[in-house]
Amino acid sequence: MIFATNPAFQTEPFEAIAKIRTIFDAMQILRKTCIGYGFSYFSVISLPVSIAGGDAAISDLATISSWPPELIADYDRLGLARNSPVLDQLRKQITPIVFKMDELNRGRPGEETHQAEELFARFKLTMGVYFPVHDHRGLRHAVSFIGDRPPLSVEELSTLSMFATMLIEQISKISVANHAARSVLNARETEILQWTAEGKTSSEIAGITGLSEHTVNHYATIATQKLGCSNRTQAVVYAMRLGLFK
Repeated sequence: MIFATNPAFQTEPFEAIAKIRTIFDAMQILRKTCIGYGFSYFSVISLPVSIAGGDAAISDLATISSWPPELIADYDRLGLARNSPVLDQLRKQITPIVFKMDELNRGRPGEETHQAEELFARFKLTMGVYFPVHDHRGLRHAVSFIGDRPPLSVEELSTLSMFATMLIEQISKISVANHAARSVLNARETEILQWTAEGKTSSEIAGITGLSEHTVNHYATIATQKLGCSNRTQAVVYAMRLGLFK
């Protein structure tokens, strides 16, 4: 995959974003940024237009997250997404949402205030920030960082806001490219790459599929070209990353 270069990618901390090719790459950059700014955890969530019945779980909304499994499990067990002040605000504004955890949770109904305060205190989380971002399809996402650190400076807030926008843009490009790659290979091309991934030679694949060795090589070459790779090995690795093999 080859993406057009945005001039902003040539400056820190945005330079690394241009190198993102997989969700794993995005997680690595998010982790580095999270630690660099003194936060504990990060997440990227995708927001539906509304939460049907008010019963959404954070585990369903998060596409990338470093939240501890126990935090996610307890958050969803308590149903804290249902009345989350942040999720509600994210649907109404495009500017960053900066918050102190104790002040944020005071608006929850009944016992939820105490439950939310206790949960986040257990993980030593006192503040956080969400950056609402729309992708090129108009879908709403948010990049968030939470932890226990002093308030963000104006410069930090501005830099992270741009970081979030550019990150979502790059992830969106990956999603589009991956979808195109899945669509472009036919069943036979995928089959040949899958047998190659299992260590079979062209001769062995020919015997398995009933094709000639020449035809097997032809399918492998076409698949490699369609995926934008320079050799069959790269094509196999890329196809595995895309989840093309059952």
